[in-house]
Amino acid sequence: MNSLVTADYRRIAKIKVSTPMHISSGLDLEHSLLDQVLKGDAQCGYALWRSKQALVVPKSATHRENFEQACDFCETQGWPVVVRSTGGELTPQHEGFINLSIVLKCKKNQLSIKDSYQVICQAIIQWLGQYGIKGSCSSIDGAFCDGEFNVVIDGKKLVGTAQRWKKITDPAVRDDGSDMALLMHAVILCDGDLPSMWNISNAFYKTCNLKPFIVDNKHIALSQLLNDHGESFVLKMLDSLDVTLSKYIDDFSDEHFK
Repeated sequence: MNSLVTADYRRIAKIKVSTPMHISSGLDLEHSLLDQVLKGDAQCGYALWRSKQALVVPKSATHRENFEQACDFCETQGWPVVVRSTGGELTPQHEGFINLSIVLKCKKNQLSIKDSYQVICQAIIQWLGQYGIKGSCSSIDGAFCDGEFNVVIDGKKLVGTAQRWKKITDPAVRDDGSDMALLMHAVILCDGDLPSMWNISNAFYKTCNLKPFIVDNKHIALSQLLNDHGESFVLKMLDSLDVTLSKYIDDFSDEHFK
């Protein structure tokens, strides 16, 4: 079931879309959440959503040798390539993954890069703790789209994170001193055939004459940790995260906007 709820009295947007969508629709949903904050319709909010199978690459990848050839090959293997406007590295998307987007308004320099990443990482780490899973933040050599703020379990990547900032230009929205909107994104490896995803990702890199660096045993899925799998499992975890996020974002709003 899909749902779209905006808590207007708190100006907190809460969105959950359970059915996998084309990745471009997911990115549009993320941007619409960002627009709510930029326009002052919400102070903060989150979106939980799922994507159909795809490889998402940064715009810089389009300049690589054999890019079109790599796209054609991946398409024939059932992995369409979608170009995003932001940077980073290739990220696979799959029906077994859960995407979390959090957006909030803040003052310039109110949050350090580390503090801002902790907003989304701690939400996920708290949620995992409910299942007896102890997560932490670390880079993992050999992981897809590696970064300092992966959420890792026993040295294996479970969650990838990214963020971008956008200036608030509407004077009415800036009247409380907030001049920036922060968009944070996390992709949670909930279920799916992970080795096949790293194989096709490495094939894309190799065709583009880039080093195929992704290592299978540097990753882990929730299905492996909790010994469960399938559509019902993914939906159960999505709903569980939604409950946790709803309280988390309410508490965060009380503290951040006081």
